[in-house]
Amino acid sequence: MREKTKNVILYLVKKLGEQIEGRKKLMKLMFLIEHFDLVSKKIVRKHTLGNHFFIYYYGVFSFDVMNSYEELIRERKIKDTYPLTLEQEVETRLEEELERVIDGIVKEFGKYSGYSLEVETLRMLGIKPPEKDRYFGKEVDKILSR
Repeated sequence: MREKTKNVILYLVKKLGEQIEGRKKLMKLMFLIEHFDLVSKKIVRKHTLGNHFFIYYYGVFSFDVMNSYEELIRERKIKDTYPLTLEQEVETRLEEELERVIDGIVKEFGKYSGYSLEVETLRMLGIKPPEKDRYFGKEVDKILSR
């Protein structure tokens, strides 16, 4: 799971370039790849990569994704800068279907800022930003099953 997650992160940074202004936007895009259904345009309980998300300080968050991201920094593949950049030319290997999903998410949400994605992903989960604290630490799967 971790290698696939790392490849998706690299693919996103390579594809979006300077449009990924930081970790927040990357995290929200990874959430959408994990849970957004491009046909119904809704958040669903699918797990494209197997990363688990919950509500945290800035909306949806995953330690699985963050650990993969930090590993890429240690491997000197990504620079933790504003905006995020690749430190070296990397080749990503993803299944065609996964690339299609990622490209669809990028087309739908790639121009959003990190903050806009924070608000939008919470809204799609039925959470208004001022209510976020009530859901702090709650797993997305549990929110979706209510």
